Amino acid sequence: MIAGSLRWSLLLAPLLSLPACGGPSGPIDGGRARAHLEKLVGFGPRPFGSDALAKTADYITGELTKLGLQPKRQEVMHDKEKKLIRNLWVQIDGDDPLNGPILIVGAHYDTKLAEGHADAKCNFPFVGAIDGGGAPAVLLELARVLQQPPHKSKINVWLYWIDAEESLDWTWNNERALLGSKAFCAMLAETKVLPRCKAFVLLDLIGSKNFKIDRDSGSSDKQLQDLFEAAAKTIGEDARVHKFPTEQQIAYYRSKNYKWGITDDHKTFADFGVRSVLLIDFHMRRPDEPQVDPYERWWHTADDDLDATDQNALAIAGNLVVAALPALEGFCTRK
Repeated sequence: MIAGSLRWSLLLAPLLSLPACGGPSGPIDGGRARAHLEKLVGFGPRPFGSDALAKTADYITGELTKLGLQPKRQEVMHDKEKKLIRNLWVQIDGDDPLNGPILIVGAHYDTKLAEGHADAKCNFPFVGAIDGGGAPAVLLELARVLQQPPHKSKINVWLYWIDAEESLDWTWNNERALLGSKAFCAMLAETKVLPRCKAFVLLDLIGSKNFKIDRDSGSSDKQLQDLFEAAAKTIGEDARVHKFPTEQQIAYYRSKNYKWGITDDHKTFADFGVRSVLLIDFHMRRPDEPQVDPYERWWHTADDDLDATDQNALAIAGNLVVAALPALEGFCTRK
């Protein structure tokens, strides 16, 4: 799911313990998002190229159509993998739908391939409720909310469901990962839409209990990170944002020549010149890390199921995006 450029050796610095998610502030309905999540998980494991992922794509586009929107698909066969990439997106029109600036909010909807690997430990039913389920469900709820005043933006907002994010090899392989966003950005460049894309916001690993958002020191734009910190403060959720990794932990990584940074679909957009930011709950979620209360370690395990999720976490993530929209609009329209 996430690149292995980061090696995990934790310095157990004093940690901020957050309360369980509750009382999210904003228009996003966590119950509605949870209902979408249940539908997605109901399709079972959804790795790139699978029939289950094709059914998931149909569900997403069907729900968007019910909202009166016009979803689009980019369907392209990957030459080396011989699998069909299905990128999905929908535009919520701003003041100038044809020529105006575009803000893209994305999330991958495929799940980690957890079958057919040589190592038996990597083969198990993986439904990806948090990793491949939560963020796409939040996007569907955002599609409902962002059409409505006062949340409708003056800029064009694209909601983008990303295929083929996960590495097909169990250990991260850059050549077999982020295939969907690479194809999508190439299409944006070829169609000359790319210059209109002013910012990309990526949601990933969304929906866990004791939800938080970690600071990425990789491809995330600092101004966009600061923008989301301010938005979190306006909805009373700033204690959840960018508290991890701690400065002590980062110093430890550096002393060992380790790198703190996450390779994800936002890197693809950044590589294409689009300023990007990652909103992710990754730190202390890997099973090879020490257990740190109250953070459950479900990443790429069978524990990433509906029982690991909290509908309030879904609401908080969506409401954070809504709260950031006015500032994002300014970011995307400044000269």
